[in-house]
Amino acid sequence: MLRKNRLNAVLENMAGMGLGQIIVSDSNAMRYLLECDIEPMERCAAVLIKDDGSVTAFMNRLFCFAPTEGVSLFEYADGEDVYGMIAAALRPGKVGFDKDWPTRHTLGVLGKRFDLIPVLGSPAVDTARMFKDSAEAELLRAAGAVNDRAIAFGINSVNETVTEAELSAAIDRFFLQNGGKQVGQYQIACFGKNAAEPHHVPDGTTVRPGDAVLLDLFSPINGYWCDMTRTVFYRKASDRHRDIYNIVREAQQAGIDFVKPGVRMCDIDRTVRGVIERAGFGEAFITRTGHGIGMNVHEPPDVSAACDIIARPGMVFSIEPGIYLPGDIGVRIEDLVLVTETGCEVLTHYPKELRILD
Repeated sequence: MLRKNRLNAVLENMAGMGLGQIIVSDSNAMRYLLECDIEPMERCAAVLIKDDGSVTAFMNRLFCFAPTEGVSLFEYADGEDVYGMIAAALRPGKVGFDKDWPTRHTLGVLGKRFDLIPVLGSPAVDTARMFKDSAEAELLRAAGAVNDRAIAFGINSVNETVTEAELSAAIDRFFLQNGGKQVGQYQIACFGKNAAEPHHVPDGTTVRPGDAVLLDLFSPINGYWCDMTRTVFYRKASDRHRDIYNIVREAQQAGIDFVKPGVRMCDIDRTVRGVIERAGFGEAFITRTGHGIGMNVHEPPDVSAACDIIARPGMVFSIEPGIYLPGDIGVRIEDLVLVTETGCEVLTHYPKELRILD
């Protein structure tokens, strides 16, 4: 089914970019517009959108793409010249290409025509996808509820015999049993000094008394991602580690409290970062404050000092400050927020009080 309201948003964005035609090839972008599940792998799948509202799909017969009202369909078989089909449908001049389309496909089309000017077209769709409708918001709430249970499962599974890698795998299985999907991600489970690596790959480390335990868990649930981080301590926590945890928690809450329509992403980042800087740990906050989320685990907007996008109702992004001290400890706390008309709704709810695992 062609989602005409979403198409109209894309067309409006195309007009603002001065683009009369874009090629959409990202699987999630196609699903967003057409509610189709296409995973082309090495083959070519593309949807051409023009500023007159026409939509044309170019699909291999193997994809079993269903006829869709409002979408013209060109099917091809392996060995047929799909690039020629796409090129023949394009107007001379600028063509917006997808940021993640493999180069072989982009060059395959450009090699058929010498009157095309390739430009980046993804923002036309990415900007539309920043604003979640009520159905998407409900899917994100449901995904967050699964994440709450996954965090509880992970924390309750920590003991001195389980390794980070074993815990990560067990959490992955929990997601799969509760509607999640494995699409190449690994669950971040860190013990002790490993938590000072923001994207630590779980290994054979086991937990020891006094260690921080950092769990950053994420998975697509019914096509929409959840993402949450909690940090707890095993058996005991030093006064210094308690102070660090409380600074991160204060910073995260300051960010959540600041979110409302009209504020810029860079100002959210500045608010969060300011708490950590005033506590003397500014150089240890080495990541951005957050990222947008939806059909992809990372998508616009970027909650960082470099992003001046203004928060609007319907946007969903993470607030996840951290302090990372190599060789010692890492603490991160993360929740997803949905911008509302007056502030924001937090979509993940596992408690954040400092916790010592017995």
